[in-house]
Amino acid sequence: MKIRYATVLLPLILLAGCAFNGENQSRELDLKGLCTEEQVFQYEDFSWGIDAEEVFKQSSLKFDEKDLGQTKDSAKTYTSEEEFSLENEKANMDLEFSDDQLNQVSFTFEIEKDAKEWIQKEVDELNSLYGSGETTGLGNQIYQWKGEQNTVLQVTAFSKNDEKATVILSVASFEYSVGS
Repeated sequence: MKIRYATVLLPLILLAGCAFNGENQSRELDLKGLCTEEQVFQYEDFSWGIDAEEVFKQSSLKFDEKDLGQTKDSAKTYTSEEEFSLENEKANMDLEFSDDQLNQVSFTFEIEKDAKEWIQKEVDELNSLYGSGETTGLGNQIYQWKGEQNTVLQVTAFSKNDEKATVILSVASFEYSVGS
């Protein structure tokens, strides 16, 4: 009798353990998922201009509103509860809305080791996927790729030194930006 219970309970225990561990894992950020076939930069199926309610309905992710001390009700930011990873670095997704229309999706990475090499590797990968981007900046670097329909992919690197940096990877639509 005990063996029969063990054979029934063991798979359930293993399944529950796998489900619990899955919550702590991060989702791999696919750089190819930042651009459509029409060369519009956006994050996967999050179309520009859709409202927050629609994004939350279509996404399996959960988001919390981020209090940025904004005085205008027209600008809101939501942060994913789930982490994303890119080359072993982790970040949460931020969704930015202006007048309740999605205008930017970004990921902020805090690179603690070998930042210069990590940034260069990601920029090289983006160049291979989307062509040579523009580079600007004094001290801090901004790498930018322009897409169709007034969209952009941007990597902004705030270097503390060659080892540490804050890197923001974002896709945005100027059509739905604040003030447009």
